[in-house]
Amino acid sequence: MNTFTTDGLVLSVRHTGESDRIVTVLTRDFGVVRAFAKAACRPKSKLHAGTQTFCFSDFSFSENKETYRVTEAAPKELFYHLNDRLAALTLAQYFGQLACELVFDDDKNPEFLRLVLNSLYFLCTREKSDAWIKAVTELRFCSLSGYAPELNACAKCGKTDADRFFFHPSEGVLCCQDCNHSFVGLPLDSAVLGAMRHIVYSNFEQIYSFPLSAESCKKLSLICEKYILCQTERSYTSLDFYKKCRDG
Repeated sequence: MNTFTTDGLVLSVRHTGESDRIVTVLTRDFGVVRAFAKAACRPKSKLHAGTQTFCFSDFSFSENKETYRVTEAAPKELFYHLNDRLAALTLAQYFGQLACELVFDDDKNPEFLRLVLNSLYFLCTREKSDAWIKAVTELRFCSLSGYAPELNACAKCGKTDADRFFFHPSEGVLCCQDCNHSFVGLPLDSAVLGAMRHIVYSNFEQIYSFPLSAESCKKLSLICEKYILCQTERSYTSLDFYKKCRDG
């Protein structure tokens, strides 16, 4: 039986039996791990606190024939304030669904975990708007997963400087105004295009540092959402619920 340790964020919890849990954990070193946590529902269990949804914990896992068990789970951050707002909680669930969709098992890129942890932090502190957090998370998730759009130049003529660019979510490319007549893209103003380039091309430490008006942020959020839905070719129940909370 193999054992390994890492830290990770619990994305979802499913109860099984009388007191057991099956947890889905986005880890720093091993991608997404789905593991059985015996008796974790019992309040006195050593696994109880560290295997709750959206708990960031130090984990120890055992592996036997591709089946994983949680042997230790020591909580480091619980993100309690996600429960203060339904919109924040549903966005967090959406980010968890994105991680399950886009992060492979055994993926050793730690930036996936860093991205989600930072997003949950901003949802809790409300230092940034929900639309801003959502857009950064969606577009950077695409970039980390190999779905980065090409935002440097027009895909048709190669022009890097144009009065207006249009973005095509299905293709992940830009077209200038002169080339856009062949197929319809989403219009981008300079602020939104600049923000998209910043999110995709900046070092991780810089992706959260760009100015954007509230109106441009809404446009950015819509474009990033359309892009990730096109690239993953699926819908997300948590995203649908978030939009109902936001618009209701």
